[in-house]
Amino acid sequence: MIEWPTYTVEELVAESVLAKPMDGNHGSIHPKSADYVPSGIPFVMASDLEHGRVNTNSCSFISEAQANSLRKGFAKEGDVLISHKATIGRVAMVGKIESSFLMLTPQVTYYRVLKTDILDRRFLFYYFQSRPFLEVLGQWAGDGSTRAYLGITGQLKLPIMMPPINEQHEIAAILGALDDKIELNRKTAATLEEMARVLYRSWFVDFDPVHAKSAGLAPAHMDIQTADLFPDSFGEDGLPEGWVPETIGDLFTLQRGFDLPKKNRADGPYPVLAAGGHHGTHKEFKVKGPGVTTGRSGVIGEVFLVLEDFWPLNTSLWVKEFKKCSPFFAYFFLQTLDLKALNSGSAVPSLNRNNVHNLAVGTPPFEVISSFDNLVSPMFERIQTATNENQTLATLRDTLLPRLMSGALRVGEVKEQVEDAV
Repeated sequence: MIEWPTYTVEELVAESVLAKPMDGNHGSIHPKSADYVPSGIPFVMASDLEHGRVNTNSCSFISEAQANSLRKGFAKEGDVLISHKATIGRVAMVGKIESSFLMLTPQVTYYRVLKTDILDRRFLFYYFQSRPFLEVLGQWAGDGSTRAYLGITGQLKLPIMMPPINEQHEIAAILGALDDKIELNRKTAATLEEMARVLYRSWFVDFDPVHAKSAGLAPAHMDIQTADLFPDSFGEDGLPEGWVPETIGDLFTLQRGFDLPKKNRADGPYPVLAAGGHHGTHKEFKVKGPGVTTGRSGVIGEVFLVLEDFWPLNTSLWVKEFKKCSPFFAYFFLQTLDLKALNSGSAVPSLNRNNVHNLAVGTPPFEVISSFDNLVSPMFERIQTATNENQTLATLRDTLLPRLMSGALRVGEVKEQVEDAV
């Protein structure tokens, strides 16, 4: 094992290798939720650091005028971000952004490399994810407590290991190749799902094939056999002829999930689904996939499709019986509903399944749903393949990262293995 030289953040700042790290604005000038605007400067919280990147699609925004009135927390492309308050140790690198900068909350600190001939930005990004560093950060911040926090003064004492710059480049490149492939797979999966969603809306929300046939036109991008499944007119109820006005309870049955205390969980091959989505794994499953879940308590409004066998927690609702539809149809259908409007809780958001069951729905003929399934099923098979590959790539990356960082493993020893994987 090689002992790489180690410096504190403070020492690297003194040598102008790093700019002094900065977090967001504290106190009265800290932007509040009432300041948020539909678009503008991304206002980045710890929860927006996802998969090593900043999710600017789901984050909040503040106006550029307000952002320019603040004193600090201006993160730019190439900065490495790390969360240091409450949620400790989330790491991301700022990639291409549409705005000239991001504004950070007090939960997040940026690290800006000034001398890239001494410190590789992407190496720093991976170093911040290494177990030894995260253990120090967690210990110093009091990770696990409700007041976990390590301010800038404390962060200046954090250690940064510095292999020779060529070694940094090689480590960053080998780990980056794995992450780049993971990100490509993730984008491919997102594109495929969006294609399936667009098709669902065309057939079952906008009724494009019916409108086309009623105008004497052939439905776009559709073969004759599929087009024949759709009517050419609408009934008095506004539904396509042959579609039946029913309730969601006639379409499928929602059921509360199952208890699984943390002390009884054992990591395994089966995903665990909570109200907000994936919540780890377990060695056993309760429901055969594919399945559909949504939040019952705590978080409501999000819908999840699970292709493999799974365990839905008691904070979720899962489709116990697909009476007149398929999992793919139910997944996209539930996403069209404003489930948050059905909130029956006060302090804790709650969704009563009976309130969902009683909602009206126009049920298409099952032949139309089957035709939809035939088109989107291959898309979801490719999504599952990409997801499985990402799990393998992430395991390889997480296995290599600590050994490369410690010098126990050299890049040349794993280069061929990584090239085969990507």
